[in-house]
Amino acid sequence: MAKSSNQKRISNLATVKQRLAEHPYGFDFFQAVRLLEWDAVRANPSSTTFRGIGGDARPSEEPVRICATASHSFPPGPVESFHDNEAAPASGGLTQVPDRMIVSFMGMTGPSGVLPRHYTQIVIDRIRDKDYALQDFLDVFNHRMISLFYRAWTKYRLPISFERNSLYASTADQDDQITHCFRSLVGWGTDGIANRQIISDDAQIYYGGLFANQQRSAVSLERMLADYFSVNTEIVQLVGQWLYLTTDNQSRLGELSFGQDANNQLGATAVVGERVWGVENNFRVRIGPLTYPQFIEFSPIGPKLAALAQLTRSYVGMEYDFQVQLVLRQDEVPDCVLGANPIPSRLGWNTWLHCGKFDRDADDAVFACEGIPSA
Repeated sequence: MAKSSNQKRISNLATVKQRLAEHPYGFDFFQAVRLLEWDAVRANPSSTTFRGIGGDARPSEEPVRICATASHSFPPGPVESFHDNEAAPASGGLTQVPDRMIVSFMGMTGPSGVLPRHYTQIVIDRIRDKDYALQDFLDVFNHRMISLFYRAWTKYRLPISFERNSLYASTADQDDQITHCFRSLVGWGTDGIANRQIISDDAQIYYGGLFANQQRSAVSLERMLADYFSVNTEIVQLVGQWLYLTTDNQSRLGELSFGQDANNQLGATAVVGERVWGVENNFRVRIGPLTYPQFIEFSPIGPKLAALAQLTRSYVGMEYDFQVQLVLRQDEVPDCVLGANPIPSRLGWNTWLHCGKFDRDADDAVFACEGIPSA
C-alpha cells in the first residue's frame, strides 16, 4: 500500500511547479521544498548526483535555490514566489540553473531579515537600477542559512528523515540514523545480517515492538504472520517429532569407560534405540483456509513460503523447529488429472486422489522449513 501511494504521489508531481508558481502563498515552505525534492528524483530517477537541500553538495546540484525577499511588505505566506528555470541539461543530468524560491520568513533582508532595514532598501534601489550583484551576494548566505534550517526541520521528524534518505540513489542503500537505531533495537543493526532475507529488513522495524521483547510468544508470532501475509494463521504448539541421538548419547552395555557415561541407568538415562519422541521444541504454523492460488503461493514452488519461514525463524531463533501446514478450502481441491492442470501436479504437495467433493478442508500438506537466509 505504501509503495502504490508513493507512486501515485510522484505521478501527481507533474503540476507541482506550475501550482507553486501560480499560487505560492498556498504552500507551506517545508512541504514545498519536500515536493520539489520528490520532483527532482522523478525527473532523474537514475541520477546519483542529486542531493537534498542543506547537504554537503554544491548549490547547483540541489533541486532549488532559496532566496530572501527584497521588500518591506509582509506577504500572506512564507513562500512569496517561485520561478521554474527550465535550463538545458548539463553533464550528469543536472540543470545549470536550479529553480528559485523566494521566501519572506527568514534571510538577510526582507521584513524578517537579520540585517538593518536600510540594507533591504539598498538592495531594492540597486535592483531598480538593474544591478543584482548585492542581492546575488546576499543570496549566497540566504540559501545556505535557510537550507540548514530546512535540514534541521527534517532531522527531528522521523518520517521525513526516512523519506529523504531513501529518495537519493547515493544514500538509498544506507540507513539514516533513526533507522539504524531501530534496527539495533530489534537485533538487526550489524552489517553482516542486513539485507540478507527475502522479506524487507523494514519488516523487523515495523514489528519492532515484538522483536525487541525477549519473551517471544506464540500469540505474537501468530498475529505478526497474519498481519504480514494477510491470511488466517494459527500456531500449533507442542507438535511431537522424533529426535535422533548421536552415538555418544545412545545407551550402551558393557562399554563404560573412565570419565564417560554409557546412558544405561534404568529409569534415568537408558533409551531403547537411536531416537526419542519430543514435543517441547517443535511447533507448526497453520495457514488457511486458502484458495488454490494462495495455496500455490505458500507451497515450495511459490514465492511466499521462504519469506514466511525466514520471518518465523528470525522471530523464534534457532532453538526451535517448525513446519508450515497449508489448509486448502474443500471447494478448491483440484482434480488429479495428468497433463490437464496449468500447475504441475506434485505428490505430497498439491495432489489429492478423490472421486467426489471433499467434506473437509485439505490440511495434509505439511512442509518442513529452515528459514535460514543464504550467505
